[in-house]
Amino acid sequence: MAEDLGTWPPEQATVLLDVLQKAGIDAKAKRTREGVLVTVQDDQADDAHRTLVSNMDAIAKAARSASPPRGRPKKAATERRGPKLPTPSSSGDGESRLGSLSRPVIILIIGLVLATLIRGLMVPILVFTLAAIIYTLGKQTQADDDGTG
Repeated sequence: MAEDLGTWPPEQATVLLDVLQKAGIDAKAKRTREGVLVTVQDDQADDAHRTLVSNMDAIAKAARSASPPRGRPKKAATERRGPKLPTPSSSGDGESRLGSLSRPVIILIIGLVLATLIRGLMVPILVFTLAAIIYTLGKQTQADDDGTG
């Protein structure tokens, strides 16, 4: 049986495989659409994880030092065409949208429950809940615009 070490970008997978080979661990790599899937035998899994953790800086450095793709810069193409709008057919967009709405929905539920339980403070609780939702959505939008979230 094989232990999965995850799917890695090609540059990082190359460094990871090199590090594992130097540690005497027999690793297998398989290219997928998402990247390179790296697996090791179950009996070597613990050693592989330790080696991976101890060499994480070198593996991360491989991603940063990878040369940018040839051709047109991606930023220029985005500026010309405008922002990419989400399409209903792409499955990843639905999951990210659901994840981005989970925090405001949780705040709304908590606010409604508190307003129901503490009737004397219903209006201030609902106002605070609305303000918290607006603040959270604003921070998420700002993080999306910055490319960090």
